[in-house]
Amino acid sequence: MSEQRHIEIGQLFKQLEEDFPEELGAFKELSRVLERDGSLDRKTKDLILIALAVGVRCEKCIAFHIRNAVMNGVSKEQILEAAMLNVLFRGGTGVMDMHVVYEELYNHFD
Repeated sequence: MSEQRHIEIGQLFKQLEEDFPEELGAFKELSRVLERDGSLDRKTKDLILIALAVGVRCEKCIAFHIRNAVMNGVSKEQILEAAMLNVLFRGGTGVMDMHVVYEELYNHFD
């Protein structure tokens, strides 16, 4: 399922680039600016984005941000800890959403 999510994300962005080139360009530029190192380093921002993605229950967002985090050297343990912060806010329903995080991690770690 994980690779399918990434394929769907790519297709979505391609369609948005065709239909809304200026708007998507502005979104990408905002992402580039906000996600670079600043007062918070890139890895910290990756972890925050994972926690937010889990919190809003966006499976494609979770997949996207976990892949980015892994590419930026974030460990499996750090990703899980960030994702578990959702449990602090949402309790049992937060626990139930952790399956998506594990599914994505299985694709990047042994």
